[in-house]
Amino acid sequence: MQNALQVRFQGCEPSDVVRADIEREFARLETHDHRITSGRVTVIGPGEHHRHGAGFQIHILVTMPPHENIVISRGAADERRHEHAEAAVKDAFSVARRRIDDYRQS
Repeated sequence: MQNALQVRFQGCEPSDVVRADIEREFARLETHDHRITSGRVTVIGPGEHHRHGAGFQIHILVTMPPHENIVISRGAADERRHEHAEAAVKDAFSVARRRIDDYRQS
């Protein structure tokens, strides 16, 4: 990757554990396509007013040549497992891998 991975946290405290999960998942994502030039991940917490039933949202932006952006946005939906940031990250990167594989094959 040409540019450093950018990780942002909104509506929640930054977590070294979640950041490490994101870095590990992004490295795995790069094995699916070595042409990735940059990546940005935003972790959006449920916020102060949503104590129950709300989960984390994960937004992933992957840039690949020729200036193609692949955007993955995984909201909490009704999945209780997304109440945990680690599970939301894992699910979002699973979608990202499938999207990149589909992009490569097209």
